[in-house]
Amino acid sequence: MKSSSNSDPGRQRTRSPLSTKLQILLIVSLVPAAIGVSTGGRTDSDVARAAESAKVSSNQRLADTLAQKAPDKNEKDKPGDKDKADKAAADKPADKSPPKPELENVQAVSADELVAKPHDWVGKNVKFTASFSAFNNLALDYKPAFRSSKTHLSFLVHKPKTHLPLSELKLAMAIPKEKDPETQLLATLKDGEQIELTGKVFAAALDDPWVEVFKIRKLNADKDDKKADAGADKKNEKSSADTKSDKGSAGKPDADSKEKSKTPAKN
Repeated sequence: MKSSSNSDPGRQRTRSPLSTKLQILLIVSLVPAAIGVSTGGRTDSDVARAAESAKVSSNQRLADTLAQKAPDKNEKDKPGDKDKADKAAADKPADKSPPKPELENVQAVSADELVAKPHDWVGKNVKFTASFSAFNNLALDYKPAFRSSKTHLSFLVHKPKTHLPLSELKLAMAIPKEKDPETQLLATLKDGEQIELTGKVFAAALDDPWVEVFKIRKLNADKDDKKADAGADKKNEKSSADTKSDKGSAGKPDADSKEKSKTPAKN
C-alpha cells in the first residue's frame, strides 16, 4: 500500500505539467470557436464591417433626428418674407395709374388731319375736338403700339359730320382713379356728345394714328349746366309767383260778403 501511495504522487507530478499544457492548448483552441459563436460565425473583417455599418446607421439616425427638431430655414424665412410682402402691399396705392405729364407745345389739329398724315404727328402733343362714339378695345394690347387693357381704356369718336365711328383713329387713355373727375365724366359720356381731347401721338402702326389721351373735357357741359340752372330759376320764379297770388287772394275780402254785411237785417 505504501508503495502504491508513494508511486501515485510521482505520477501526479509527472502528469501535472502535461495536463496543464493540454488545458492551455484546449483553451487556445476553444477561444476562436467561442468568438465565432458570439459573432455568429463571422470573421474579424465581417465584425469590423458590421460595427462600422452600425456606427454609420447610428450617425444617420442622429442626423435625421436633429434635422426633424431643427427649424426649416425656408419655413423660418417665410414669416419675414410674408411681412415684407404685406408691407409692400400696404405701401402700394390701391388705384395706381400712370401720372399725367405736363404737356407742352400742344398743337391744335383735326381728326381728319391726324388720319391723313399719322407719321407726321408721331411724338407730338395734339388737341382736337370730336363727337364721342363708344368704348371699345381697339387701341389695346397691340404689341407694335402697346397699351395694356389692365391699365388703359379705349374709345372711338365719330367721323366729322357723320355718325360713323372713326376706327382709323386709335384712342387709349389711362384708367383714372376712382376719385378723379375723369371717372365721373367717362361714366356719363353719351353717344354724340362733343368732347375735347388732349394727348400725344405715340405710334403710327398700320398707318393709323395711335393717341394716348391725357385730358378729356365735355364741350357742352357748360351749356347743359346753364340750361339746367335756367330751368331751375324759372321753376322757382313760378312757385314764388303762385305763393304771392295765394297770399293776395287770402288777404282781399270777398265783394259779395262785403255787400251782405252792409245790407240791414229784416225783422
